Amino acid sequence: MAKDSGWWRRVIPTVLLIPGLIAGSFVLGRLFHGTAKEWASQLLEALLVIYGTMVVYSLFERVRPAGPQKSTNANVINLQVSALYVITTVLAGGLAALLAAALDRRFHLGWIDLRFAAGKGLVALSAATILAYLLFDFFYYWFHRLQHTLPLLWQEHKFHHMDEQLSALTTIRQHWLEDFLRIPVIALPMAVVFKLDQIDPYSLGLGGAIVAIVSGSWATFIHCNLKVQLGAASRVFVGPQIHRIHHSRLPQHHDRNFSAYFPIWDVLFGTYYAPARDEFPPTGVDGEKEFKSFGEAMIFPFREWRKMFEAWRTRTIASA
Repeated sequence: MAKDSGWWRRVIPTVLLIPGLIAGSFVLGRLFHGTAKEWASQLLEALLVIYGTMVVYSLFERVRPAGPQKSTNANVINLQVSALYVITTVLAGGLAALLAAALDRRFHLGWIDLRFAAGKGLVALSAATILAYLLFDFFYYWFHRLQHTLPLLWQEHKFHHMDEQLSALTTIRQHWLEDFLRIPVIALPMAVVFKLDQIDPYSLGLGGAIVAIVSGSWATFIHCNLKVQLGAASRVFVGPQIHRIHHSRLPQHHDRNFSAYFPIWDVLFGTYYAPARDEFPPTGVDGEKEFKSFGEAMIFPFREWRKMFEAWRTRTIASA
């Protein structure tokens, strides 16, 4: 096989996306009347958790993989996609927070007060974290299920599912439109209904930092290409095997295991699939080919929506 001499054409754009993350922190700092330094610090902490845990899990994937591993070229494209996704997540999150604050001033949001952890230490913080993720998962479950049910949403979401070699990096291999759709649908209803503790794990030292890292990196863990089975605990916590079933290309696994953290919502609403021992199916979307470039990835949903429109127009003309 000929050596790829154009690697720098893929690596340099990836590096150039980093200033966009910094610029995003400055924009949000201005919007929220905070200092750019504070926002940059928070962003760097988040990036450290996200990419740091990805590096660690990627090493484990080499030791005990559950399926085939990605090529270097495919990993670079995923890195480019993930960097842009993080930029847009920062912006989408900031806009959603501004909207929630505006709604709160007018309608006094948070009808159900579930705050209990303030000043009560690590155990209370852990319980508050679990409660927050459990409630998040309820809203996430229904939005995620809609993404698989409504063709218009699926054409954007399948971008994430087309990864044929599931890995830690698949976690944020999301289209840049994803969180502009997802954050308002999840964060705003949560803000309307619940008041939850403001979780500041770093104020509790090492123990709190561990809580933050575990909760922040769980989405990375469940996407890992790891042959890890949680057994009976898979009905309590989502792990790599349970989520691999969700990404499976096999018909019996379609539209199963939508939850991100707690399978209780799948169990309650009839979409839970309990994998058999050593059941680690191939992943991807039948009939879809993997991206060959960053540019192709960025326009993908728009191309698919155009196909939907053209098919609808053809049916309309034929039935006229």
